[in-house]
Amino acid sequence: MNSTGVRKSVAILTEIISPYRIPVFNELSDNPSIDLEVLFFSETETRRTWRIPFEKIRFKYRVLQGFLVSKRYQGGPIFFNPTILYDIWRGKYHSIICFGYHHPTIWLALIACKFSRTRTLLWSESTRFDHRTTNGIIEYIKRYLISKFDGFLAAGCSQVEYLQFLGALEDHIWVAPDSVDSDFFTQQSRLYKDRKDEIKKELGITGPIILYVGRLLDDKGIPELIEAFQKVVSEQDATMLFVGDGPDIDRYKRICQQRSITSIRFEGFCTQETLPKYYAIADFLVFPTRSDPWGLVINEAMCSGLPVICSLAAGAAAELVYPGFNGLLHKPGDVEKLREHMLNLLTDSDMLNRMGLSSLSLITAFHPKKMAQGFAEAVLNLPNKAYKKKYE
Repeated sequence: MNSTGVRKSVAILTEIISPYRIPVFNELSDNPSIDLEVLFFSETETRRTWRIPFEKIRFKYRVLQGFLVSKRYQGGPIFFNPTILYDIWRGKYHSIICFGYHHPTIWLALIACKFSRTRTLLWSESTRFDHRTTNGIIEYIKRYLISKFDGFLAAGCSQVEYLQFLGALEDHIWVAPDSVDSDFFTQQSRLYKDRKDEIKKELGITGPIILYVGRLLDDKGIPELIEAFQKVVSEQDATMLFVGDGPDIDRYKRICQQRSITSIRFEGFCTQETLPKYYAIADFLVFPTRSDPWGLVINEAMCSGLPVICSLAAGAAAELVYPGFNGLLHKPGDVEKLREHMLNLLTDSDMLNRMGLSSLSLITAFHPKKMAQGFAEAVLNLPNKAYKKKYE
């Protein structure tokens, strides 16, 4: 608790009600030093078909009036909620935490906070490895926006480096280790693992299972994953499961048909409630993204005790995937290395089991409690103790 004993009124500004963030916001709202309110720009958006578990929400929240301005990278929405000016004036918040800085709503919030002398903090998952950051004009605008924040919250060390690259001062940055509902994925995947053989039989699958979870589009590295897997199954029996949907799914299905790849299955979109079933029956996760701020599916897979094959472009790669310890890394687009990594895990059961146990050990440092602690330390201006790398 802060030394004065006075609760700090805090607002979080974020896009939509995401099941992945509910545990973190719940934990932060439980902090006796913080009076939290979450302001959503919209209840949901067109890319998301998940069910919102309202019954799990314990924090105060409001969905602001506003509208969709346009779409950006990978179809992400850009919202404009003009009432944010009144909301900040009415809320009289001590601090505002902004999830990103690309929405006009955030720009208005920065103006309002300047006049109301409200402390502004930026939550960032972006890294320098993200190929979206190569435009010079965009970089200039980012630097300008960064200069308007009073402090920063980073998902991990790669995000800290990028914030410093954009001009953020080291002593103004706190790390809040990015997380999912760790307890849910760990517990549910264990329950499903007890029925692993039964589930595989129901799905009509025999042999090892390689899993991909996420959006199905080229920037996630799907074309090279299909190519690498085609080479893998020419040497080793395996099934690849694609869990998710996206704008390119029909094209990928046609590619598999044209190449006669029969051991790739497209399972479609799955709710958070059913995802643990797939993690439980899989041997390892592959995440070959060309560009991704973080990659929360890596957290989910590790909570489920899986090794991870991941590209260096994922923001989580530097934090969560240690080559030879709990996973394997490759450069984005490197088909041959991707093939090699998959074959290594398919043919070495000892390495597979050891890496799975290491994933479980590592991911404990990336729990919603730790993420909420990092947020609280930033708001209360305390030393950053939430973050500590567990494996060097």
